Amino acid sequence: MSAGHPAVAGAALFVEAAGDADAEALAGLEERCYTHPWTVRHFRDEIARPGRGRVVVLREPRAAEEAERGIRAYFAFQVVADEMHLLNLAVAPELRGRGWARWLLRLALSLGGRRGARRALLEVRRSNQPALALYRQAGFRELSVRRNYYTRPQEDALVLEKSGIG
Repeated sequence: MSAGHPAVAGAALFVEAAGDADAEALAGLEERCYTHPWTVRHFRDEIARPGRGRVVVLREPRAAEEAERGIRAYFAFQVVADEMHLLNLAVAPELRGRGWARWLLRLALSLGGRRGARRALLEVRRSNQPALALYRQAGFRELSVRRNYYTRPQEDALVLEKSGIG
């Protein structure tokens, strides 16, 4: 990493709000990361409502014309009243283990805090140990369980909460 930002094979990455043109590439990355992915429409709906939240991408500029539009990772969040809801956070599978998720999570929490959130909430599969480790390291604690929340495969979600972000 240079200057506190992730790097790919010497290429600098940059962070920006996703635009409508990114929706298909985001859905493609989502399909590679999750068993029940968001659709292009989900992304377009979130991108169209920047007042409630944001979809933020980590992009490699040289690859911005590829089908993936250079998107290597992203997160989506909303702020409702004083609560930030982290909707999704994903890093391309072949690029995991480089600290990007940790870096993006810190950025998401910071952005949520700037929008007035005092706490963050999210759901995670009970079996997703890498994500649970990331969130626990960041100070999240288990708040509740949502039975059979996920499908494909059916599984409980743990609701995690972090206070004091704003």
